[in-house]
Amino acid sequence: MKTIFTSLFLLISLIIFSQTTVSGTVLNISGEPVKNINISLSGTYDGASTDENGFFTFETEETGEFELELEGSGFSSQTLFISLPLELPLEIIMDEVTELDVAIFTAGTMRAVGNTNETMMTSLDVVTTAGSDGDIIAAMQTLPGTNNVAEDGRLFIRGGEGEETSIFIDRLRVFQPYSQTAPNTPARGRYSPFLFKGMNFSTGGYDASYGQALSGILSLETNDFTPENSIDLGVMSLGLSAAANRVWEKDALTASLAYYNLWPVFQILSTRDEWTHEPEGYSGEAVYRHQFKNGLYKAYIAMEYSKLGMNYDDINSVEKIQFKLNNTNLYFNNSYVHNFSRKLEGFLGFSISQSDTNVNQSLDEFKKDETGFNGKAELDWKLNTKNHLRFGSEFVGRKNENQDILNNQISDLSENLFAGYAEYTWYFIKKWGLKTGIRSEYSDYVNEWNLSPRISLAYKINRYHNVSAFYGEYFQSPLQELGYVNPSGFMKSKQYLLNYFYQKEKQTIRVEVYRKDYEDLVRNEGAFNYIQNGNGFAQGIDFFWRNNGSHFKNLQYWVSYSYIDTKRLYKDFPVEAQPGFVANHNLSVVGKYWIQDWRSQIGLTYQFASGRPYTNPNTEGFLNDKTKTFNILNLSWAYLLDQQKILYFSVSNPIGIKNINGYNYADLPNENGFYERMEIRPSMDRFFFIGFFWTISENKQRNQLDTL
Repeated sequence: MKTIFTSLFLLISLIIFSQTTVSGTVLNISGEPVKNINISLSGTYDGASTDENGFFTFETEETGEFELELEGSGFSSQTLFISLPLELPLEIIMDEVTELDVAIFTAGTMRAVGNTNETMMTSLDVVTTAGSDGDIIAAMQTLPGTNNVAEDGRLFIRGGEGEETSIFIDRLRVFQPYSQTAPNTPARGRYSPFLFKGMNFSTGGYDASYGQALSGILSLETNDFTPENSIDLGVMSLGLSAAANRVWEKDALTASLAYYNLWPVFQILSTRDEWTHEPEGYSGEAVYRHQFKNGLYKAYIAMEYSKLGMNYDDINSVEKIQFKLNNTNLYFNNSYVHNFSRKLEGFLGFSISQSDTNVNQSLDEFKKDETGFNGKAELDWKLNTKNHLRFGSEFVGRKNENQDILNNQISDLSENLFAGYAEYTWYFIKKWGLKTGIRSEYSDYVNEWNLSPRISLAYKINRYHNVSAFYGEYFQSPLQELGYVNPSGFMKSKQYLLNYFYQKEKQTIRVEVYRKDYEDLVRNEGAFNYIQNGNGFAQGIDFFWRNNGSHFKNLQYWVSYSYIDTKRLYKDFPVEAQPGFVANHNLSVVGKYWIQDWRSQIGLTYQFASGRPYTNPNTEGFLNDKTKTFNILNLSWAYLLDQQKILYFSVSNPIGIKNINGYNYADLPNENGFYERMEIRPSMDRFFFIGFFWTISENKQRNQLDTL
């Protein structure tokens, strides 16, 4: 036994005494100590960061010749060759790089990438934007580049349809991001904003790691670790909600449940439609995280069941049209980020989506089953502060099955898509940056490869002003085109962007000029006679101004304005024309003011859109007339009963503006040769929401203001 203990003692002693200390001091060119500089041995996990005195120290078992790598914000990356063990502590001088030298790639994205790293929309922004009612998509429609298509509700970007915008959670595709709804009733986003720490919105010019979106993307990133254990409860005019956070040493779980039913609201507010079953639904979401030594694992799941029924008027039917819908939706993803070293990061993940929808309309019954799978692997390699390389691959599998129950007909559409991509960022001289990317995809649905080049150039004028330019090509499969079963290739868009970006303290200004050209769009020249020679363009300017309290204390606001000129020749268009979902002018003004004496936050949102085209058969031409302008004012009020109890009230369109989204015309003229019409209007001119929210947590200052 004594021999065993002696051997163990010698082994432990050998391990301890085989370690060597690497230490030293980092100074700037003026001889002053520099803090927060990361120092590491190349190819190992051994390293440390400098303290306020510029001092660092760490232990390593390595011996021999090694590269010592140094990186820090505001300084050029540096590599030293050292021999271990060291004889003396090191003294290292680092060259400074001022903020004036770091260019920012801002073209096309609502996020300032680089040394500012500020996301333009947070969960707090979403839930405190009056009129959004906690819907991420509705809040995004207050940003420039979007078209507010009130009767639809999806994201329409720069002349593109809703299908041209893709949504991602933790880098993975979401296949059915919108709730199912009734005709002429806007859809909502399915996901709760308080589960996400970042919402990065691209109106064009997005990175090579994303594809299959002709117009833009919305990328959501779930929270990492929640700060503490808590329970959130809500009682609302629409239903009930409950959420819980649980944190362990290396694990965290956030879960929420909600039930909604619009029956109470519809008893108070009159609607134009006859509801046989008011919109009702159940939903649940959960995010689980586990922290490994060198990585973070996340699992996200969202489930929803919804049901509704209504009878609505139609100009071509003597009786009301009966409509019933129920939908079950499931979305699940897994992702893992691993830090191989301080410079090399890996990502691996997959998402699964399943949606089943049953629709009964005019005695016909239809069933649609949608399944999607996305797998993705990616490596991020930061060679140094001036060079950054990203590359990866992904697989997307989709299958849509449509059943006509009455006629016993089934049609299937499916696609398997493989993609690879690479992106290189290079800050080649002071104040200049270049980002180049390439993406290639193969789809067995269109039986074609594509090659998508993307390039962006950025120049930092000074500390506050930045300009950037972008060119890129984007492709999308025509899978969603009804009855289009023999595609000849991908649809395509080319995007040209020029961006000016200003940011100082609490103020941001963003101006962007753009041009987008469409090629190979699907056209319908008769019953099931599809060809793919459609084209179009969209060009215009977007303006965004945000202030977070620099002018008036406790007042935040932003102003968005977009002008667009666009035409298309696609679908059943006989001539090139501006689509009916596009307004030439869009304006949004969002304000939020905290009144300390009232313990209240007041919110206001005003949105304006010029008239949208429609075809009037009583006059010659196609899409030859326009609706009146769209205006809506929304108000909200959050009152703190105490720090953890909130009473919340919001009202949409309180002054009752009569907005018209379009017209339905009779198929045949009347006895006077005149085509009669019916206005397409919202089911209700006004809508209100009342809720009481209570937080139970150890931190008595925490509340649900950021989730309302």
